[in-house]
Amino acid sequence: MKGISYRGNQICFGKYALQALEPAWITSRQIEAGRRAMTRNARRGGKIWVRIFPDKPVTVRPAETRMGSGKGSPEYWVAVVKPGRILYEMGGVTENIARRAILIAASKMPIRTQFIILTHLNVADNSGARELMCIRIIGASNRRYAHIGDVIVAVIKEAVPNMPLEKSEVVRAVIVRTCKELKRDSGMIIRYDDNAAVVIDQEGNPKGTRIFGAIPRELRQLNFTKIVSLAPEFIMGRDTIAEIITSIRNADMDRKRVVRIASTNITENIVKILFREGFIENVRKHREKNNYFLVLTLRHRRNRKRPYRNFLNLKRISRPGLRIYSNSQRIPRILGGMGIVILSTSRGIMTDREARLEGIGGEILCYIWFNY
Repeated sequence: MKGISYRGNQICFGKYALQALEPAWITSRQIEAGRRAMTRNARRGGKIWVRIFPDKPVTVRPAETRMGSGKGSPEYWVAVVKPGRILYEMGGVTENIARRAILIAASKMPIRTQFIILTHLNVADNSGARELMCIRIIGASNRRYAHIGDVIVAVIKEAVPNMPLEKSEVVRAVIVRTCKELKRDSGMIIRYDDNAAVVIDQEGNPKGTRIFGAIPRELRQLNFTKIVSLAPEFIMGRDTIAEIITSIRNADMDRKRVVRIASTNITENIVKILFREGFIENVRKHREKNNYFLVLTLRHRRNRKRPYRNFLNLKRISRPGLRIYSNSQRIPRILGGMGIVILSTSRGIMTDREARLEGIGGEILCYIWFNY
């Protein structure tokens, strides 16, 4: 048999199910054996749905008979199963009981199967809905899994009383968080603790006035700017300055002389300041395929008799979630001027001494000082 199952491939009645991964003819005896195994293992608790029915007869002719005389009599009945078909569903029990019962039923099947769970979505707004169940993905008829930014049609399973949205109401929602990893082009992988969605109207605007939890930047690229503006936390991308500081700090703690970081305009300006102020010994630009890197040579103590402490200290101040700004008069002094403060100003990235001479302030990026 070719192809996959386009019907009967979704959970419709229970919460847990057994799904086929291979094509096969499953006999009525095998179906009944799986049903009995599930019923006995669950100790007659919960509810079981059999999603396949043996409607295809298989004829067998007796041995040592002459050719001709038509087909033989039906010997048994089978259900034609393709990959993706739901075989059994179960509800009204805990996940551990359902998993154990369904896995025993899977051992009765002649094909490979998998245990799947109907996923409910948490609602990440104050529209009144608490939990959603996905019905279908808008614009994707054959897709079975939704990703961040997909608009779905869902039904409300739980709702707050005395609110505009009620239980069993069909709404539109956009996926804002998934437990499945999201891999960006930069190589960063983002994963959330729950699956969540925001209820929206026909124009794509949220029905609630507040958004709970973190929201990825992909929603802004998909023109869900209203949701992004209401979110308390917006996950942008990688913090380049924090990566530089962490790389140099880890290399200094491990007593490594050389550290390599990605080359960008920000990293090049910060490394120039470090080299000019004497915090690193040398720097060179290295090309590998189509990517450029900066190779830094760190300074280390020559006396190794005493216990080793960090020679170079770096501390990140302003973060993407909390920006710290200062004017030229209130720029802090590190160790009475022994360390430096790196600022991002309207005239570029510079040290605190240069900012005071210019009489301008800016965003405080980090502190850098030596341990003596």
